[in-house]
Amino acid sequence: ASRLARHHIRKPHFISLIIHCPTLIRGIEKLPAGTNRIEDNMWDLKCLAAAICFLTSNILFIVHGALVMKENNSNSDNTSDGNTMHFSFESWKDLDPSYIETRWANREQQRPIMMSAALIGAVAWFWLIVPIVQSAWVLSRGGKRSVGVHMLLAALAICGGIIELLARLLTVGMTNASMWLAKDFNLDNWDSEGDGTGWRVLEMIHIVTRGLLLWIDAFEALALFGIVVVIFYSVATEPKFKTKRSSSILVESEDDADVASGSSATATSGVIGDTELSGTDNTPSSPPPSSAFAAVSSKVPVKPTFTKCFAWYGLFVGLLAIVDFLADVLRFVDWKVFGRIAMATNALLGVIFLPIWLLCLASQLPGATERFEREERRASIFLSDLDDEKSALTGKERVIS
Repeated sequence: ASRLARHHIRKPHFISLIIHCPTLIRGIEKLPAGTNRIEDNMWDLKCLAAAICFLTSNILFIVHGALVMKENNSNSDNTSDGNTMHFSFESWKDLDPSYIETRWANREQQRPIMMSAALIGAVAWFWLIVPIVQSAWVLSRGGKRSVGVHMLLAALAICGGIIELLARLLTVGMTNASMWLAKDFNLDNWDSEGDGTGWRVLEMIHIVTRGLLLWIDAFEALALFGIVVVIFYSVATEPKFKTKRSSSILVESEDDADVASGSSATATSGVIGDTELSGTDNTPSSPPPSSAFAAVSSKVPVKPTFTKCFAWYGLFVGLLAIVDFLADVLRFVDWKVFGRIAMATNALLGVIFLPIWLLCLASQLPGATERFEREERRASIFLSDLDDEKSALTGKERVIS
């Protein structure tokens, strides 16, 4: 009975909390300036989606590479059937048909992981374009600050994202087509019986397309380096203060103020007396001189768009990206050494540091966007009020004239 009583007591409170949730949210939105708004605790869903997709894609690529290395090492010890099952650079350069056919059989087993990694990577770059362009718009204050620099930031995001998106989709399409050729088409007997010319042609096409995608992956690292460097520069050159102007009335001394107040009081009493006794018209008082007013300016600190820690961490991610780019380019000098360096930096960048950078961006971008939109609304309201005052004054002058 006591359990049922507690259940019946708690249930209305829970239902009332759900019912009053919209009212609570509206109350939070109406908080005065200076308090923590709900937007400051929100996360950008586009950045979260990009971080998850980048993390998943790079993990799948690492798993694919580990499976390839494990298969090569295991096949090197199992050559009892007489076929060259292990990776042999000399057999690959000689375009040995039997060796190439074996390699394509191994690639068929690893195709699902490769295709999944490529597709998720394409989605990751699609999600990355919008937050970077949004950051460029907010950092430029709506196109009013360092327009060229922030246009470069948006161009890097759009070009890099579209190129990587197309490259990943091309990877999926070429992989499916190549696997179909290796599985169902006649690649053994072209000019003569068992010449294997088809396998040689297929492997050459695969090498050429992989080289194309290698340079596109290198451009991915270069575009990421440019993005984080431009964001670092923009955050470092943001104004730290803004000037707030206001007008005030200047009084030279207390004696002058007392004299002025006394004379004005006497003049007022005299006017009142004249009005009561003789009924004469009192003259209108003259406005205060313009020297009595002075513009006072004060510096107000401005909250930066992104924190300095985020900017410096982005610069560190950019350094890793440029190392990855150089390692990808220098593979053609020494494939074994620089290939390992490229794999290590790509794994660290894609699995650890880039997702963390995207999570930091996801936590700060909504608040920065909300502050920028709030300032723009205030500026538009102020300009509309000025236009109303000007139109009112213009109307009065027309009536007087």
